[in-house]
Amino acid sequence: MDNRYLAAGGVGALMVAVVAAAFFFLTPQAAQTQEVGASETKDQVLALTEHDIGIGNPEAPIKLIEYASSGCGHCAAFSIETLPKIKTEWIDKGIVYYVLRDFPLDNVAAAASVIARCLPKERFYPFMDILFTNQAVWHSPQTADPKEALIELSRRAGLSREDVESCLKDQAALDRIQKSRDDASNILKVNSTPTMFINGDVIEGAAAYAEFEAKFKEKQPK
Repeated sequence: MDNRYLAAGGVGALMVAVVAAAFFFLTPQAAQTQEVGASETKDQVLALTEHDIGIGNPEAPIKLIEYASSGCGHCAAFSIETLPKIKTEWIDKGIVYYVLRDFPLDNVAAAASVIARCLPKERFYPFMDILFTNQAVWHSPQTADPKEALIELSRRAGLSREDVESCLKDQAALDRIQKSRDDASNILKVNSTPTMFINGDVIEGAAAYAEFEAKFKEKQPK
């Protein structure tokens, strides 16, 4: 999937109308940072921040950072099929720390990301699980009203309609998601989802568990 934001079927326009501040996600934003050494810049972007929500021990020797779109089918497959095994074999043992970062591929996925980030940190990943396992409900050409579908799914996370409307107007959250995507696109050269960084090394697309296992073993302290 390429990195241009989609607005098929008027969905992008629908969500822009919903959000008072308006999403900018129809085109990537140009890099605004000053020129610095490439490796240093990449290190800065991949460094953990206060806004990152992770699973596991932040002091783990291996950091797995995923750039994902909540509406991406391959991202859902990773979350449902591969991440649980990584959690059991590597995260729960204190070897890997996992972080999901937002790289929404359209305005509906951006709206879902804003809602997820509106939740308390401990409810972020459970809600992402809801979004990934129910993609056909809220992120499909057959979905008549994506906003209503997201509101209904958000009830499972304890959010009312009013809560969702308030979340969607959170300009600071929108700005952080935009910056996450811009930094990934401009500096890390992410152009598809999912894209994973394992201590800086890249794995793109629907990789099998064995590929992650091999990379973890390579990066594991001796």
